[in-house]
Amino acid sequence: MPEPGPAIPASFNPGSLYIAGFTQARAPHVGLILPVDAQSGDLVHIRIDRSISPNWMYQHRAQKIEGDMFLSSLLKIHDVPAGAITVEDLQKAASVVPAPQNDTFGECSRWLYMVIQELDRLKLVVLKDVVALEEEFSTFASDNRAYARRDRFPNVAVSPHCA
Repeated sequence: MPEPGPAIPASFNPGSLYIAGFTQARAPHVGLILPVDAQSGDLVHIRIDRSISPNWMYQHRAQKIEGDMFLSSLLKIHDVPAGAITVEDLQKAASVVPAPQNDTFGECSRWLYMVIQELDRLKLVVLKDVVALEEEFSTFASDNRAYARRDRFPNVAVSPHCA
């Protein structure tokens, strides 16, 4: 009989939009993820690939959720019952915000909150307080190192600062 997978929190549901935190050495790397199911979803983020460019670049890709040892945090910022957000909607908002033309640590976070503001402008999410949301995620993600394991589902919370 196969081993049961990690417990999936009741607050996680496919089709909702989450800020995703990936554990790394100094601070979490962040992106936005729209889960298809508990195993995977669509991720938009910026990253640096020095083999292509020395600067940040926008990327959309499939992202493993369950069993990813770096994905430690999922903060729900839009629940699917409030209205569906498509991958195309997410890509459209993300592509409006230019990737920074530098390689400064922490730019992924600044970029992400500008994308959330664009999603709010497009009336796809309701952003109540971007500063409070940023502080909330920073605190939440910094406490989730223990979730950066293949045998644990990322820690999931629901933000009161965005819907």
